[in-house]
Amino acid sequence: MSEIDWNVELRKIEREYDGLPPEPSANALRARRAAELRERQEAAERIALVGGWARLVLVTTLAVALYWWPHARGCGLDLAAFLGAEAMVAVGGLWVAVFTWRHRLATGHTLALVLLIAGLALVAVQTLPRLGYATFAGVPADGWLCAAGSARGAGVTPPATP
Repeated sequence: MSEIDWNVELRKIEREYDGLPPEPSANALRARRAAELRERQEAAERIALVGGWARLVLVTTLAVALYWWPHARGCGLDLAAFLGAEAMVAVGGLWVAVFTWRHRLATGHTLALVLLIAGLALVAVQTLPRLGYATFAGVPADGWLCAAGSARGAGVTPPATP
């Protein structure tokens, strides 16, 4: 018997009759799949690069914006809000560091670690003097809570002087 698969041959003839190109070979299919996979990987790398730098810019902007903090930060809830914002710089630095580590972005990872250390330093500058461990120029060694008679206290207004 002949070893010709007439179904396959008939499909080839039908494709040729319909004006279609011949079916690609196994090697051509494999090469096309490999090229598509490479394109998807390159697109994912570009997206990760843009995402990493966007996160880095976002956290850096927060760190720089702390310089123009609009409220007092000496004690009480104002201090808690300021410490929370400074802690978010450290958390954001950690967030960016994890992202850049997973996506193998070396420069972004290095800068994220710098942001993480800067965020921890910002928190330390506010907390260490209040704990009695260190003093920094320009940072008062006040307590955590405002004085009971101060205007910043819990809604207490100072008495009027005659």
